[in-house]
Amino acid sequence: MTRFADRVAIVTGGGSGIGRATATALVEEGATVAVFDIQPGESQPGITAMTVDIRDPDAVAAAVADVADAHGGIDVLVNAAGIELVADVANTSVDDWDRVQQVNVRGSFLTIRAALPWLESRRGSVVNVASQLALVAAGHFAAYTASKSAVLGLTRSLAIELAPKGIRVNAVCPGAVDTPLLQRQFQHGPGPQGSLEDLIAMHPIGRLGRPEEIARAVLFFASDEASFATGSSIVIDGGYTAA
Repeated sequence: MTRFADRVAIVTGGGSGIGRATATALVEEGATVAVFDIQPGESQPGITAMTVDIRDPDAVAAAVADVADAHGGIDVLVNAAGIELVADVANTSVDDWDRVQQVNVRGSFLTIRAALPWLESRRGSVVNVASQLALVAAGHFAAYTASKSAVLGLTRSLAIELAPKGIRVNAVCPGAVDTPLLQRQFQHGPGPQGSLEDLIAMHPIGRLGRPEEIARAVLFFASDEASFATGSSIVIDGGYTAA
């Protein structure tokens, strides 16, 4: 398939996990991709790796402009960058709380705002990666849950605001996906939801998700196949929120 032939995409958090799988899938379907990440990895055919702190408005604006200037515009923006904090609220510092909100919410806001002129000119698409924890709660994840709920709210509000400009804004809400972000939760033993095996058991399908499975949903929303979808979200969580 070449759904993204001649299209230009930016993927934040594209250095690993869901972001990397999304960048790879976009290239396989014909897109030219710029990855924004603190640790973006190596550039490869079709993917330009760019070191960008998405919390920094000046850095984001400059990087987005560089991509648009180099490739003539921007068609797709995928906000996949995210960090997690596992801590009870009494032991969550203000700095830690702010850091999660800055990466997960502020970063999405900044990239969308910077890309608006080019997305409007191309009638482009934004896909935000939220979480199943934007819909249901878990103890010791207050900062993360709040941030992902905000991403979902941001998605819906901007979908209404930007529809007259021809820009669609949607979200994907993954369950537990086998990424470095998830694996770090269990480096020092069980977490608030138990062991990794306990977390897997919370998903009726009986396994973790794979990054490429989430990427396929991102590509659907970003493509013309989803031309009537905006302000929508897809939950891909192996049955976690149904249980």
